[in-house]
Amino acid sequence: MKYIFQIVIATLFLLFFTFCAWYEGSEILDNPWEWKYSTHFSQMLNDQVVDANDISDLDYFVYAAKFKPLFPSLMIITALYISILLGSMLFKRSAKKIA
Repeated sequence: MKYIFQIVIATLFLLFFTFCAWYEGSEILDNPWEWKYSTHFSQMLNDQVVDANDISDLDYFVYAAKFKPLFPSLMIITALYISILLGSMLFKRSAKKIA
């Protein structure tokens, strides 16, 4: 039960950090000179970014990680924490079944 509570709280933090990173990364729309260097996913999809509408949402996270790395770092830390919690839950259960 204690793991479930921690996973729910960590998931809420992950959602909050994701929204903040996405919001900070949306600043790329105002910087067309940076499109060539920070829109890797959009360039894979569209071959060239000409307009702000061509920019993928994933590129917001690239831009945020490049220029404002606080929230993307917190996203990674929180995702690792959730995966460690899930792993410990699964291994604890399988150890009980083996015994």
